[in-house]
Amino acid sequence: MSAATILITGASGFIGRHLLPYLLERDYRVIALSRKNRTSDHHNLRWVQKLSQVNNEMIDYVINLAGENIGQQRWSTERKQQLIYSRVETTTQLFQWLNHQKHRPKLVISGSAVGYYGIDEQQQWQKICDENTEPQDIFMSELCQQWEQAALAYQAQYTIKIIRLGVVFAADGGILPQMLQPIKMKLAGKIGHGRQPVTWVHIADVLGAIEFLITHQPQAQIFNVVAPEHSTQQQFAECAARYLKVRPLLTAPSFAFKLLLGEQSQLILNGQFVQPKALLEAGYHFHYPTLDLALQQLLA
Repeated sequence: MSAATILITGASGFIGRHLLPYLLERDYRVIALSRKNRTSDHHNLRWVQKLSQVNNEMIDYVINLAGENIGQQRWSTERKQQLIYSRVETTTQLFQWLNHQKHRPKLVISGSAVGYYGIDEQQQWQKICDENTEPQDIFMSELCQQWEQAALAYQAQYTIKIIRLGVVFAADGGILPQMLQPIKMKLAGKIGHGRQPVTWVHIADVLGAIEFLITHQPQAQIFNVVAPEHSTQQQFAECAARYLKVRPLLTAPSFAFKLLLGEQSQLILNGQFVQPKALLEAGYHFHYPTLDLALQQLLA
């Protein structure tokens, strides 16, 4: 039996860069879509810049990861529109292209984020969100809602799974190096009171969960891809400091982030605890279920 072919959008992004070698090691054929002109010597990897370069080829699975970095720039009105466009328009264009192909994929996995659940306005953080928790009327939640709706508009024609990602921890990219920098420099550890949730997942479990959805295809449609352990910002700072062998000297005041980032400071100062209920019920076993295990592997 020939190897399955997977089309990945956003293949040159943070998660895509890890997903490509992971799938190639497992003998999948990969078509990687990126706006940049790239080439590969690997016999099972082909880079393309446009979907038209893949017209009417047999594609078994699609993984839609396209979208600009939500934390890269301050959320001006223009920036918000860019973030929405980069997700919604790309997703819509992908499905419109799929509709014109001779062969339909067995499964489409489309990205989202736990920002869907918004924040705890009372800052008590006693609620634990699962895949059935309602969204909120704030930007990060609306962004995820529109992103998901762009894919689910085609659920009558395709089998679609939505992955709501937490903060993805990896040693060589993403937000973790930025989170560690003030701790490494012994400048600050705890941010504000430190009780705010850090809803994270190790990159190995992002990759593992994606392949699990491909190979097992559980019935649920929405999956929170987050570690099952609930961690606070203070617990993250203390655990990271232990493996970095430093003692953070200061507490960073929350008002400084509010002044610097405005509405975007919600990403740092607030959030929700989220449970990967659907993945656990489907039988997925996390490689790094606890913060201690994850940071030990990434930092030790």
